[in-house]
Amino acid sequence: MLPGDLPESAFKELGVDLDKLRISTASHATARASPNLLHATPLSRDEPPPGAPSIVLYAEILLHIRTATLFGSLRTGKTHDTKARLSTDATCITVSYEGESATLRLPMKVKGGGSAVVEIPAEPPNKDISVRLEVEEREGSSFFTGAHSDERKANVVPWDAVSLNEMKTLSVLCRHCQSPVVGTGRVTEWRDLPNENWAEMMDFWHCHKPDEHHLHDHAHHETFSKKGYAAGSRLKAIQSIGFIDLASFLLSEQDCEGVQSGARSSDSPRNLLTCKACSHVLGVLDEQASGWRVWKWALSIGAAGPSLPSASPAHSAHTYSIQKWISARLLFLIENLGIRKFHVHADTDGASVPSLLIWVFTPDLLFSSSVPSHKEPRNDPTRAMKIFYQKKEWSPPKPGEAEPASVEEVSFPQELFDELHSALEESQQLLPVSARRFQGWDVGLLERFDVGEDNRARQHNNEQA
Repeated sequence: MLPGDLPESAFKELGVDLDKLRISTASHATARASPNLLHATPLSRDEPPPGAPSIVLYAEILLHIRTATLFGSLRTGKTHDTKARLSTDATCITVSYEGESATLRLPMKVKGGGSAVVEIPAEPPNKDISVRLEVEEREGSSFFTGAHSDERKANVVPWDAVSLNEMKTLSVLCRHCQSPVVGTGRVTEWRDLPNENWAEMMDFWHCHKPDEHHLHDHAHHETFSKKGYAAGSRLKAIQSIGFIDLASFLLSEQDCEGVQSGARSSDSPRNLLTCKACSHVLGVLDEQASGWRVWKWALSIGAAGPSLPSASPAHSAHTYSIQKWISARLLFLIENLGIRKFHVHADTDGASVPSLLIWVFTPDLLFSSSVPSHKEPRNDPTRAMKIFYQKKEWSPPKPGEAEPASVEEVSFPQELFDELHSALEESQQLLPVSARRFQGWDVGLLERFDVGEDNRARQHNNEQA
């Protein structure tokens, strides 16, 4: 089935009026319209490797300026026979030249369809295509404004306490082998942990409350220690209770029946937690909290019921792309630190390691590409961040060495760093060749969680239970 045969309901959330959308071809005008757009003169242009598609199409919507643009690259220069035609339902565009064609599912509907043809200027005779779409939201829509817009501004992160407590039955599995990690029914309550800096904030607040200034030192300490969320009362793992933060679960050792501690090899860290069935790394020991911290990106969560025993619930389990968890982490850092550049490297014992200098250039966009993703299926339009990155080498700072205030150092577990590197490299294949570099930076995409994604997965899990 071609993308153009998709039902109209697939785009209804966008709320775009077909009569209020205009298409215009632009080359230099596109770049002037927004520096965020990928249509810019690259520092260098590499030729596509042998076997690469003759036509690569890419479209993106920059939500904050309500602009959509189609980009394309051809193996040879475009001619007068190069055409772009809209599908009958106006959800796809097909570009053809020299007897070949490529079809792209657009991030939104456009005006026209059927016999509508977008003329592509033959001049200048280069290999690039640029078609600009100007969008005006219809009356009553809330995609760009209103409640729906406010929801999109939030850093959506699945598997919070509300969603897990609402599930009829819950099975926590290893994402690699689908073996149980937490015994079914062992965790009876899930609780959200606040911001990572909660202890320092609570410490400051409670140390300066005027109604406690009159207390003597002993009385003040006793009152302070009874506040369960204060810095003075250390967070500890509790059996049958799962604590949740942005990217991990804090659990008691007794509840993690499918997890084992210890290094996989002589050169592995001793605080690693691995799956008993497949030995894949699932998390780390949290000595400060006297518990086991299991990473969300290493897990699948699904329904377990009478028809799906806890030992084999693979058919109902749900997992998310690891790169989406990375995006959530980067968005969290942007919100809390107010910067967009990060020097990311893998956990190290002090030796120099490969690293990536990351610049989150556009935190939120929707894109579609004519090139499919090979590792995980993609259902365009896809919500993502546009990332500029450079390969670097990181080593521990020397005593007295100044750290740049505009760049934050970030340490990832090795698997997460490898996934970040791999995701950025692979995402370049989704872009036209001319858009893969920009002023000395490589350009990539990182998918991010979308509004309602966790709700749809939870509804599916409940239906399967």
